[in-house]
Amino acid sequence: MVDISVIIVNYNVQALLEQTVLSVYKAASNLNIEIIVVDNHSADESCNMIRRRFKDVILIDNQENVGFSRANNQGIEIAKGQHVLILNPDTVLSEDSLSKTHQYLLTHIDVGALGVRMIDGRGTFLPESKRGLPTPMVAFYKMSGLAKLFPNSKRFGAYHLSYLNEFENHEVDVLSGAFMMIKKKVLDEVGYFDESFFMYGEDIDLSYRIQKAGYKNAYFSETTIIHYKGESTKKHSVNYVKIFYQAMAKFAKKHFSKQQGWWFSVCINLAIFLRAIIALINRTFSQLKLVAADYILTYLAYVGITRYWEHYNKFVIGGFYPDHYLYLHVPIYCLFWIGGIYISGGYQYKFDLSKSSRGIILGSVTLLTAYALLPENMRFSRALIVLGATLAFLISLFNRLVFHFLKYKHLNTNTSQLSQVVIIGEPEECERVKQILILYPNRFKLIGFIRPKSSNTTGDWMGHSEHLNDLIDLYQINEIIFCAKDIPGTEIMEMMSNSNNNHVKFKIMPEKGEFIIGSNSKNTSGEFYSVDITPALNNQETRNKKRMFDLIICFLLIPSALFILWNLKTFRLIYINWMACLIGKKTWVGYHPNVDIKKLPLLKPGVFKVGEHLTNINKDNQHINHLNLIYATNYNWQFDLNILVKEIFSNNFAK
Repeated sequence: MVDISVIIVNYNVQALLEQTVLSVYKAASNLNIEIIVVDNHSADESCNMIRRRFKDVILIDNQENVGFSRANNQGIEIAKGQHVLILNPDTVLSEDSLSKTHQYLLTHIDVGALGVRMIDGRGTFLPESKRGLPTPMVAFYKMSGLAKLFPNSKRFGAYHLSYLNEFENHEVDVLSGAFMMIKKKVLDEVGYFDESFFMYGEDIDLSYRIQKAGYKNAYFSETTIIHYKGESTKKHSVNYVKIFYQAMAKFAKKHFSKQQGWWFSVCINLAIFLRAIIALINRTFSQLKLVAADYILTYLAYVGITRYWEHYNKFVIGGFYPDHYLYLHVPIYCLFWIGGIYISGGYQYKFDLSKSSRGIILGSVTLLTAYALLPENMRFSRALIVLGATLAFLISLFNRLVFHFLKYKHLNTNTSQLSQVVIIGEPEECERVKQILILYPNRFKLIGFIRPKSSNTTGDWMGHSEHLNDLIDLYQINEIIFCAKDIPGTEIMEMMSNSNNNHVKFKIMPEKGEFIIGSNSKNTSGEFYSVDITPALNNQETRNKKRMFDLIICFLLIPSALFILWNLKTFRLIYINWMACLIGKKTWVGYHPNVDIKKLPLLKPGVFKVGEHLTNINKDNQHINHLNLIYATNYNWQFDLNILVKEIFSNNFAK
């Protein structure tokens, strides 16, 4: 007899899906389980990964996206388990998650379904783990902000039941579809998911129908899971708000009276409008706050230096500039400097003072050019403009340091660009993770290894996981990778929950996994051997630079023909392929083709191959794969130039 049928609906999250399936197998212990993956026509390699890695998983490969409800129903229809677990593909289970929840349902006859305590990828408790029924008034309290103002109130905090202790078991109204374990006999009695809910609201509808049938829904706090992409991480999206609350309107229309449904509909439309306005304000403010700080402080500093200049430099006996100089001309001057910084990319979130410097120079040159064209009565002081430019630069530096400190709590600006990484695990797994990080030399700085709580291994450890918070502060760590083979999931989640630094990213390397998964992974396509990093050649700007390099080389090779003629083999290779490179059918440097390159960004065939010029290393498939991956991940035009020079000139001057 099958104890639990685990149903996972997947859509384009291959890396997350792999980790979820691995965690399910790890949590199965002595239970007899079956895993059913229903793929909603993913464009990535999800289905191939399941077929290749997990032979026992039952795969339903839909040829269209049928929605969350229909896909889950497809799995339920073939499920053989005593209990059915609806599980999101962006979750990680603890080792005890299945055994404890299965046993709880067996011993509580009156409970029809249960959910568990969930945390996000940074260890923060997700309030959607336990929810009340979204009646019109409950929805109003949530949307009006009263629930947030009075979280301990039974009246105002009824949506997320925030007055209930997250570490205690409770009877609740609504369970989350991220982890929803239901007795199969209850599903057969109340029906499966309502397929009119394409996305969102289907878990609320099913939870309510379970209650109406006389069963209880339980919030089970004695196990914890990670849900990377919880509702809380998406709630500021206007599109999410619209779809979610429209689903709530459908729920109200189905289950409430017409009068209640009408009131609910009014609240929902108001909520969508207010959330859209708030989201727009938040987005605009986050983008403009540094711009505003630069502009306001630059203007005030310019006014101050102008007053000083008036008293001590303009006239021997003093004198003042006209009012319109400070209220009209100076604000325009400041716009030139701020505009220059903006054009130079100085308002990107990455700390890069060189962009601000170029922006100030660009703004000053443009301003002085325009200033020279003005009539004499509108030209007041070039010296003040130069002083103003200096002040603008100093203020931009000051503001960036302040904003950096507010975000990272320190002034080490390198750590905002380069992840300070530590790995927690035994030496073998730590080394495996290290080999992956080596592929990204410009993205990560490996600080060292931390010994797990249960480890007695001797070695070059930088500390013990029991002192993790102290190590984070001491070494300014902003990224931690857990080796799941060596650390129990419960211990990983405990360390995540106990972290006192909100800016630390947590990632997990599953046992025998191909992906290191972290809190932001669902925002990427899940690249092979990736840590939330997109290979450089996936970037269109980088690909354009590579194409430009090919064209430049084509033109440089025309006057070089006689020189290369000394080596006929190289000469033929270059000039047979010259036209193909010019028109873009080939590239001068491409992947080594003797291995599988399907998982790498697409490139035209190369005249010269990555690693082809290397003669002093063992060029087996593993090494060639490694070289191709480094090339795709860290590409810049110097790579191509280096390979070309070695291929052409080493052949010509050999012997």
